[in-house]
Amino acid sequence: MKLFSTGILSLDTQLRGGFPSGKVILFLEEPGTGGEIFTFHITAEGLRKGERVLYITTDYPAKEVIDSLQLYFGSDLVNENFEILDFFTPRMTTFIEEKDIRSFIKSTKQDYIGEIKSRLKKENYDRVIINNLTYFLITYPFEEVNSMLEELTMIAKVKESLIILLLTKDMFDRKIETAIKHYSDGVIELTLREIENEMQRRLKIVKLEKYMVPKNIFRYELTEKGISMESLMRVM
Repeated sequence: MKLFSTGILSLDTQLRGGFPSGKVILFLEEPGTGGEIFTFHITAEGLRKGERVLYITTDYPAKEVIDSLQLYFGSDLVNENFEILDFFTPRMTTFIEEKDIRSFIKSTKQDYIGEIKSRLKKENYDRVIINNLTYFLITYPFEEVNSMLEELTMIAKVKESLIILLLTKDMFDRKIETAIKHYSDGVIELTLREIENEMQRRLKIVKLEKYMVPKNIFRYELTEKGISMESLMRVM
């Protein structure tokens, strides 16, 4: 079984080398925990290994994604193995050009879910990042998002790829969040706590199919080089 390392040494150690192939992994993040930086690490590690990576962005234009990758990991990182599906820029352009707000809302309801499913069926990617699933839950009926998650699960298994989902925690009904956790093979929660006037960021592996999940909750920091997570920084 192939393992997809995250590029964060301490996390890979806890995962016994990385995420197994054929899996959908959900990062459930509280605002301010830097979930997107984890996706940058996973993207960068794939590119370093010569893997084909697709990054789907709903909250930032493609240029910002590339700028962030280069900021943390160097200007020579992005290559022909890296592709971006930018669902933010078309909406931004439409917003600037559209004067009528009702027309704007109608025009931004594109079939992005269909585009994702079509692309992943036709093409073979080693790693797929969806940043952020929150946009789809706000824009589409849950039945459509649910159907997409079912297909993502099948695609990951058939193509032995790794699919990473990013979702903002506690924004939706608990039943919706539980359903997304159910379809995900792995769930990692990122939380923020204020302890004695210090903001602490914590990572908890809630679920990982066929793995013995660590009992510990791990602390990490956001730095100029991305995520710093030491194995000794455990919250007992």
